[in-house]
Amino acid sequence: MSSIKYSIIVPVFNNQSGVDQIIEALHSIEGFGEKAELIIVDDGSTIPIAVNESDWVRLIRQPNTGVSGARNHGIKAAKGTYVSFLDSDDSYDTKVLNVWDEVTKQSTDASVFVFEYRICDRINNKIFYQTHKCGSGLYSGSDALKYYFEKQIFSHICSIVINRKFLIKNAILFNQNLALSEDVLFAIECIYYAPRVHVERRSYFSYVIHKGSVTNVVATEKVLNHFEAFKVINNVGVPYDIIPYRNYFIATMYLNFLLKLISNKTSSEKVIVKTIRNRNFLQESLKSKFSIRYAVTLGFKLVSYLPSSFLKLLLSKVCLRRHEY
Repeated sequence: MSSIKYSIIVPVFNNQSGVDQIIEALHSIEGFGEKAELIIVDDGSTIPIAVNESDWVRLIRQPNTGVSGARNHGIKAAKGTYVSFLDSDDSYDTKVLNVWDEVTKQSTDASVFVFEYRICDRINNKIFYQTHKCGSGLYSGSDALKYYFEKQIFSHICSIVINRKFLIKNAILFNQNLALSEDVLFAIECIYYAPRVHVERRSYFSYVIHKGSVTNVVATEKVLNHFEAFKVINNVGVPYDIIPYRNYFIATMYLNFLLKLISNKTSSEKVIVKTIRNRNFLQESLKSKFSIRYAVTLGFKLVSYLPSSFLKLLLSKVCLRRHEY
């Protein structure tokens, strides 16, 4: 196993069928047992996950700490030169190792590789493509961070590949104090500390949205944890000239939260109140390359200065569920 180049880390909680599907799918990937290992981290499942372990499939059990703790455990146990992540509901393409080999050989001095990805909406039977707005190639970490904040680079935690020694050297792990958006913070820290980042306009990963997905349920007070993540991201030390781009990025995260709240609704008035109180994320100095998204964000920034009482009335009308059935 010393020649293993890639460690794929899969955190799992109470999803035996998802693990079975991943292992079955990876069997069809050429060179998987030679180049890559699969690390299943069972995060205290009620019924322990069962895996037939081998030289290339390892099972780690731990008390329930959450997805961040499970991923961190996987990073520390990994043997590969590079680490990547996969969630138990999602999937890689069969050519994933070929894609990884090509880009890691092309950009040997890159610490982080950021790929495009697909969103497979199984509820509405649609596929969306998250595509970079900048070209494939090697970028400085500061340039890549700016493009990431501007939404010119898109990433999912499962569409990035990171050099393991780079993570260890810079002590980059998932923040276990965050219940939501911890993956965004992790990606930002990886890009921020990386001297070189390879951006690739190809995809190998599909993120699956299905009935019952976190993105498709009525918002409870748990969603307020997003605001804690926004604050932590806001405190990431970035160069002074990149701060307005970071502010814009956080403002778009706030808007995504708001639009999802309008779509999914909530039964909690506290969620409404906290959302309005945190509208200051829209009111910072914002900067980005002009786009429709940027224009919309500026529009919502203006609206955010309306009186709190009016905004609460408006948001309650469009978001608050009055009855449960």
